[in-house]
Amino acid sequence: MKKIFQYIMLAVVTIVMASCTSDIEETTATAGKSNVQLVVGEFPAFGDSQTRAIGTPDEGKTSWAEGDELLLEMTSKTLGTKYAAFTYNGSSWELASGELSYKEDEVPTFPHVYYAPNYKWEAGKLVLKEGKAAGTDEYIEGTANITPNGQGINVSFAKATRNYSRLRIATMPNKQITVDIDQYIPAGSNMERYQDIALTSDEKGNAYLYGTFGKSAEVTVKYGRAPLATHKFSQATVNAKSYVLDATVISANSAEEIKSAIEQEIANSKTAIRLNLASDAGDNEFNAIREAFKNVRGNVQDGTIDLTLIGCKEIPADGLKELNALKSIFLPDVTKIGMNALFRCVYLEEICAPNVSTIDERAFAGFIMLEKVTLGELTDVRGEANSGGGIFDDDNWTPYIDLYLPKNQEVMKGEFDENSNQYIWKPTGEKYFASPDYDNGIFLGYQFNSVKSWE
Repeated sequence: MKKIFQYIMLAVVTIVMASCTSDIEETTATAGKSNVQLVVGEFPAFGDSQTRAIGTPDEGKTSWAEGDELLLEMTSKTLGTKYAAFTYNGSSWELASGELSYKEDEVPTFPHVYYAPNYKWEAGKLVLKEGKAAGTDEYIEGTANITPNGQGINVSFAKATRNYSRLRIATMPNKQITVDIDQYIPAGSNMERYQDIALTSDEKGNAYLYGTFGKSAEVTVKYGRAPLATHKFSQATVNAKSYVLDATVISANSAEEIKSAIEQEIANSKTAIRLNLASDAGDNEFNAIREAFKNVRGNVQDGTIDLTLIGCKEIPADGLKELNALKSIFLPDVTKIGMNALFRCVYLEEICAPNVSTIDERAFAGFIMLEKVTLGELTDVRGEANSGGGIFDDDNWTPYIDLYLPKNQEVMKGEFDENSNQYIWKPTGEKYFASPDYDNGIFLGYQFNSVKSWE
C-alpha cells in the first residue's frame, strides 16, 4: 500500500518570545498530528549615538510590542515556497495572513525573515503597504530554522542585518513635521529620495528616518513651512549607527518663561529662536516677547533674528510692533493677525503665515526691507490700500515684494462697511490665479513684484 504522507499545516501558530539569557516558557499549538512551536528571540535594539545626542539619549524601540508583525518566507522541496505574516498580540504571535506548510519528514528552509512594518507580501514580493513610505520604519532581516526534532521553528534577530543607519529627530511631541532631504536611500529601497517626507513625532518628541545618508547629504526639518533645523552630513552615515538631529522647540507659556527663554537664547548667541506658545497666547505673552527684546537690545544687532512662534493662533494688536531685531518671522499656526501687529519691524525681510485668514489694518506697515510674504487663504482683510489704513505701506514698497498665496485663494473685493466703520475685503468666489489681477500682479489693491502659488 502506498504510504500516506502527512503534512504539517501551520494555519494557526503560537509564537513565544525568547530571552537570550532566560528559559523559554513553552506554549504549543497542535497542527495536524504534530505539536509545532515558533520561538522568536528578543528585538534587536538600535541604541543611540553618544556623539550628537540631544538631551537624554533615547534608544527608541527596544522590545516587541502589541501589533508588531513578522514576515516569513519558507521553502519546502515538496510544497514549494510559502509566505506568511504573524502579528504579536502582547503575549503571543498569531498567523495574520498566508500559510506555512511542509512535509512531516522533511526540513524546510527559510530564505527570508523580516521585521519591516511598512511592507507586506504580495505575489511573493515585499511591497509597501498603502499610505506607507520607505524609510519611515525599520527593515530588518533575521534568520529562522527548524529545530532538530522538527517540532518547532526558531526565529532570531541576534545577528540582524541593518544595512542602513537611523536618524532620530528630536522635536516637539505629537506633531507632524516634514523633512526635506537629498542624497538619501531609504531602508528597503535602492533608489534615492528627494521629495519631502512627512513624519509624526511620538509622545517623547522623537521622529525617525531609516536609511543611508550620503556624504554632503542635507536634511531640513520643518513644521508647516517654518524651518526648525538644517544639518549637512560631512561623511556618509555608517550602517547600524544612530544619529540625532536637534529640531527642538522651547515651550514657554507664562510671561516670565517667555522672557527668560528669549534672553537665554540671545545670551547663547542664537539667532534662530523657536518658541512653542499656548494656543490662546495673548497680550501678556506678546508684551513679554517685546520686553525681552528690549532687555537684550544692546546684545543683538538689528535684522539678525529669525523668530518662529508655534502653537499660538493669533498675533494681537501691537503684538510684535517695532522689533528691529527681527529678520524673519514664521507663524505656522496663526489664523489672525491684529492691527499694527508687526508695525515698524523695519528690518524684516520675510513674513510666513501660511494659515492666516484674517488680517487687520496696518499689520505689515512700516517696512523698508521686506522681500517675501507668504499668507494663507484670506477671507477677511481690513483697510483700504493707499489710504493710510491698508495692511501694507502706501509709499510704493509692495512692488519689491514677492507675495505667495495658496492655490485656492479667491479674488478679494473691498468696500466700506458702515457697521464696523472699516474698509473690508471679502472673497468673491472667483479663483485668484485665474483672474486678470493675478496676471497683473495685483492683490488687495496693491501692486507686487510677483504673486505666486505656494502649493
